[in-house]
Amino acid sequence: MGGQDLHLSLYFLIVQKSKILSHVVLIFHSTNLIPHNILDPHQTMALPRRKNRPANTPTNTKKRARKLNVDLSGHGGQYEDLDDNNQSQFNDENVESDDDDYDDDDARMDGRESENKEEESDEEETVDAKKLRLAREYLDKVEAGGSQDEESESDSEEEDDESENGEVDKIGKRIANERLKKAGLLQSKLADSALMGVQSMRGNIAERIGIDAASRAWMGGEAGASSEDYAKSWLDSKFVTYHRGHDLTPTCVALTQNGQSAFSGAKDGSVIMWDVQEGKKVSYIIPTMKHNSEMDMNHRNEREILAISASDDDRYLVVGGRDKCVKIFDVRTLGKRTNANSPITTLEGHKKAVTCVSFRNRTLDLYSGSDDRCIRRYDLNAMTYVETLYGHQSPIVSIDCANKNRPVSVARDRTVRVWKVEEDSHLVFRPGGDVGSAECVSAIQDGWFVTGHEDGRLALWREEKKRPVGDAIIAAHGYQGREGGVPRSVMCCDAINLSDLLATGSNDGYLRLWKVRLKSLSVSLFFFSLSEFCSAICLCLPFVYSFENYGTKG
Repeated sequence: MGGQDLHLSLYFLIVQKSKILSHVVLIFHSTNLIPHNILDPHQTMALPRRKNRPANTPTNTKKRARKLNVDLSGHGGQYEDLDDNNQSQFNDENVESDDDDYDDDDARMDGRESENKEEESDEEETVDAKKLRLAREYLDKVEAGGSQDEESESDSEEEDDESENGEVDKIGKRIANERLKKAGLLQSKLADSALMGVQSMRGNIAERIGIDAASRAWMGGEAGASSEDYAKSWLDSKFVTYHRGHDLTPTCVALTQNGQSAFSGAKDGSVIMWDVQEGKKVSYIIPTMKHNSEMDMNHRNEREILAISASDDDRYLVVGGRDKCVKIFDVRTLGKRTNANSPITTLEGHKKAVTCVSFRNRTLDLYSGSDDRCIRRYDLNAMTYVETLYGHQSPIVSIDCANKNRPVSVARDRTVRVWKVEEDSHLVFRPGGDVGSAECVSAIQDGWFVTGHEDGRLALWREEKKRPVGDAIIAAHGYQGREGGVPRSVMCCDAINLSDLLATGSNDGYLRLWKVRLKSLSVSLFFFSLSEFCSAICLCLPFVYSFENYGTKG
């Protein structure tokens, strides 16, 4: 990625309905902050070249001369070392013979053998030392890269052995994160970056309408001229855009993973494909049905679209509605040729309206929930029905699934159920006696999910616990009228998988974003929107790698 910067773009696609107009709202958030845990996959570590031993390295092969003293008494003899003078004298008195040549050859061979042994030992030590040094350099590099993302959890005055264990744990965690990143299962932290982007947009809007008016509208959403001007400033700044095309209220939205296309369904039975980059309508996947009589009106209500979802590989679009069918469309051919907008297959089986559909992340496993209290599972690789999951006692309103084959569903029976498909069983979670039934559910990661309730509560759940983790947030979208009135229902929620960013919508005119910790939920920021009701949300996270394309690629 030589010389190119990494930028982060977020799209929030929501559905809003008012008393007069129906809108599909696209909120674009972008920031040039680079998440520290994203590494360049093409970056490699240059290995130093091994230094070879010079061929002309001198070695000490000189042997010290020795003189043999012979004892004629029969007791043998012994060698005596000679100094330089005696050695020269001995050499002068030495008589030339063939034995001396053999001795010189033996000495040379012994010297070469000793030299070769020394070089081999030096090379072996050099290779081992080099391996150790390279390993240390790699670990230092990994530790340096991981220290930028992770907060320091140990004090500086710890003992040496404890600090070494901490370093080993940090390095191991970093290597594990690299493995999860390659598998697409690494959790990213986006809430702080999103907050900084929203604060930048707020600063631009404050320059338009004034700081005081922006602060009042931002903090309380006051009715009046300041709130209306504040809302129009979002439109003028192109942070919020409206797209019209449906005759009746939109009910559901979906985005492709690359952020280039959006889909919306409405009560008039139509499904529209949008170009996110241009902000234009591409085509009608399912056209609007015009009514001329009361009989046509009743038939039109039966075609109402209630659920829509796109696969992670951007191949298929799934549509469900009151016609009790699940229709599969090929996204790659939509709007590109004649008769391409007809479904490639229609899956039947539900006895009542299909209220929710969801793909399992990174797969083509599809789940659909219905008013008939059943969940049906499909395999789009073979375009076949697999099985039916029974357990809910009331109509199912929402379903979602993370990476594991464990979908999470909520229904009007005031229960939340996690389905262990492979084990043919499920877990039942009950929020409590005074908590209303859940309206929506979103899976954050395996074993963690969030539910929004009709009494305005927002709760974080974990599979291992029967009660919400921490304290549930009461009146997440405020109260109707003054404080202490009836809480506004959390009508929809969606989270970016494997991240800490969650979005919720209600009828207060705000799209609120939350920072999700594995122990609690906390308010991070919220967007302002123009209508009174938000019925659907869809988030996506595309990455743009070149600065030239920043702001043009979803």
